[in-house]
Amino acid sequence: MGKINYKAGVPGWKDLGPLIKDPKSTKHFVRSVKHETTGEEAVLKHRSAPPMSNRAKRFHDEAVMMHRFTGEGLAGVLPVLDIDTGGTPAWYVMPKASPLESVFVETTSLQEIVGHIHVLAQTLCELDEREYYHRDIKPDNLFWYDGRPVLADFGIAYFGEASVTYEGEKLGPLWFMAPEMRSMTKREEGSQADVYSLAQTLSAFIYPLGQLPLPGTFRAGATDYDLNRRWKGDHTALDALGHVLEAATRNDRNERLRIDGLEEELRLWLHSAQTPLVRNTGLRSGWGPQDDYARDMAESRGIMRRMLIRIARHLGDQASHQEYALGDPERPRWLATYGWPHNSEDGFEPDGLLSFSTSCAGSDRRVILGAVYYGRRVSFIAETHRLTAGDWQLEHSWPETEWGRVRLPSAAHALQTLADSVTDSLA
Repeated sequence: MGKINYKAGVPGWKDLGPLIKDPKSTKHFVRSVKHETTGEEAVLKHRSAPPMSNRAKRFHDEAVMMHRFTGEGLAGVLPVLDIDTGGTPAWYVMPKASPLESVFVETTSLQEIVGHIHVLAQTLCELDEREYYHRDIKPDNLFWYDGRPVLADFGIAYFGEASVTYEGEKLGPLWFMAPEMRSMTKREEGSQADVYSLAQTLSAFIYPLGQLPLPGTFRAGATDYDLNRRWKGDHTALDALGHVLEAATRNDRNERLRIDGLEEELRLWLHSAQTPLVRNTGLRSGWGPQDDYARDMAESRGIMRRMLIRIARHLGDQASHQEYALGDPERPRWLATYGWPHNSEDGFEPDGLLSFSTSCAGSDRRVILGAVYYGRRVSFIAETHRLTAGDWQLEHSWPETEWGRVRLPSAAHALQTLADSVTDSLA
């Protein structure tokens, strides 16, 4: 293929010049165009490499798949208005769209920013179901179109087949690039890379320009990462979002949230963060301790206490509560049988345990609330007991909750749902 004559345009579209007017720009193949009949202005992208090259294959995949997404009505991807109908597409046309970042102003709440990222997470879930991965999520590739955020630029996406990248090639900008994408293998599909990149993009949107923390895992609670220094309104909600960002940017992709997990955590966070969170010009220092296990236990202890206090109100005004740790000889026995999977010859052995009980003095009834830890996950149980002939007997129990990631909204949601069931039974 010879050099493309950009000014010649393509059938039906008049060339208006490079989209990026900077003379230093190398992206002359992205052009402003106008429809010759309707006058609609749009953006045309040309193939910028010889037909048989890897870059040309990437362009082909991008053009064909984005056109297919448009035909399938995938609203979360910038649509294709027109495409080269030749055997190997040399161009396609998209509508003009605004950078997503341009809709964020000084008065934009944190919930609005997270809400737009949540919409993109939903789109990535749809792509994940097809085993498609964008692999280049960053602010420059996110746009605002037709009243919603959309994805664009699928030039290095994975569409369910072996990648055409070179072995060892790095994909994506350093700031937003997942660690596993910094040294590609020939068949690396990048299934977890979009989670990391979307979370890092969210952090880029919520921090002032030039004040982003270091690349890598977001460290919830550390001073440089403390969202309370940038935003104000609800410290609990801000801390919770920091934990979501940490779980989504783990360097080890096996410890990282999956895209459906990130979508769920953002959805639950938006549901729980009711107080508007606005930009803060003041400072609040980060908090410790930094050890993951200690932070996990502290967070669970706090939400369990809050749930137990709510449960205690249904037992009477004089109800008190007590906390017990694993190994505490005074810890009341759990009387029901639970279905945690066996992980040893002796059955299930937890990595940690917390137990709370609440009752009124002289009462023959008590409630037990427990948490079991295994790795970075927690499961909760609840039981009501009756005192009969000097011994506590099981009155009622609820099935253990599904394993939830400690310190994330999903775990708190599971515990609250369990507590609601307990208070309903007491009522």
